[in-house]
Amino acid sequence: MSTLRKDEGSFTIEASLLLPIIMCITMLLLFFCLYSYQKSMLLQIASATTERAAYNWDNTHKETKGAYPVGEYDPLYWRIGDDALLSSLFGIGSPDGRAAITLPAAGDGGTLPVVKLEHASGMVPANMPGEMRYAYSPAGRQISAELKRMLNLPVLDGILSDKAVPVVQARSVVAEPVEFIRTVDLMRYYGAKFKGGPDSGMDKKNAEIMLKKLH
Repeated sequence: MSTLRKDEGSFTIEASLLLPIIMCITMLLLFFCLYSYQKSMLLQIASATTERAAYNWDNTHKETKGAYPVGEYDPLYWRIGDDALLSSLFGIGSPDGRAAITLPAAGDGGTLPVVKLEHASGMVPANMPGEMRYAYSPAGRQISAELKRMLNLPVLDGILSDKAVPVVQARSVVAEPVEFIRTVDLMRYYGAKFKGGPDSGMDKKNAEIMLKKLH
């Protein structure tokens, strides 16, 4: 009976039972960390890409930081044709001037919005598939990006709701303050012409009246 009560070797048995459990938990936490890291990386890249694309939207020749060669500009009225402004007003083609490219971009070119999207997509690494889209409406212009997973994590397929396939989306609004000022000034000029007489237009210095007339 005394021999049966000895606890020699019990530590080895307990360790052999607990070690696989501890290893499984550790590996599971490691996969969760990898999943969180790649999702954060996807979101950071998508946000930076859309932000840079919106910032450089007024000039295709701009680099990522905004610099461009002297004298290199897009045509002044490229938005009328390439931006589908007239076609959307007359009900021809896509009503929102939508353009999209698949990432990684093939660089085949096309309309100017497509070229601008391909130019901005250079910030996205080749191992991040997805799509970049541009939509135009009278309310404004918007650039969006959707990126998918970088790594294959099969252990989490049955645990996470997205089957361990993280998909992130980011959006940025194209502001183009210079184009806005030019458009406002053009409307002010022709508004004064249609009213007749040099003194019948709005006061150029009165920005408040000008904005009220636009709304």
